[in-house]
Amino acid sequence: MKRKIPFSILILSILCVLLVNSQTLFSKNLFNNTSSKNWVYIINNKSIEPSALFKFDEGVLKVSNVSSGYIRTKKTYKNFTLSVDWRWTVEAANSGVLIHVQAKDSIWPVCYQVQQKAGAAGDIICMNGLWAKECNDKVKFTVPKMETSNEKSLGEWNNMIVKSKNGTLEVYINGELQNKVSELTKIKGYIGFQAEGKPIEFKNLTIK
Repeated sequence: MKRKIPFSILILSILCVLLVNSQTLFSKNLFNNTSSKNWVYIINNKSIEPSALFKFDEGVLKVSNVSSGYIRTKKTYKNFTLSVDWRWTVEAANSGVLIHVQAKDSIWPVCYQVQQKAGAAGDIICMNGLWAKECNDKVKFTVPKMETSNEKSLGEWNNMIVKSKNGTLEVYINGELQNKVSELTKIKGYIGFQAEGKPIEFKNLTIK
């Protein structure tokens, strides 16, 4: 005799499947989506092809040393948690993740830069007129990280988490809270990844 599955159990099972699938889609590595429909390239040397500076390779964004610039999303974000891994492949140098990038792109955009510079990962720079309550440095416009640098050695992968919520930013480097700023003058914008003259790699980008 064939037994009927109770309706309540059936509905619960369907909801569980939908939840698992939505979480999988929600947390996918955005560097797997290499379509030009999703990314904007800003390159200092206009004669260089974007792929010569920014190359997607099986979920890894590889940045070369042929020019400076950045790659950014075409989508704007507000109130999100970003997670990304990065490593230096030749020399520990300078780069950053650009948060709340505003329109009218330039090599040095209007944004908040979360530093990945060697020895300073976690610093926040208020760039080109943006501000935060904690930005008291009127020369470098930088809010220093809270703790001693906790970056890993050359060639090892680091993790950065940036939480943007209601006008505040929190930055975690390798699981440690390194910075927090509040009263941002912009709370929505694009997200970018810098090229500053030295090879660097990014992977496992999620924004949720």
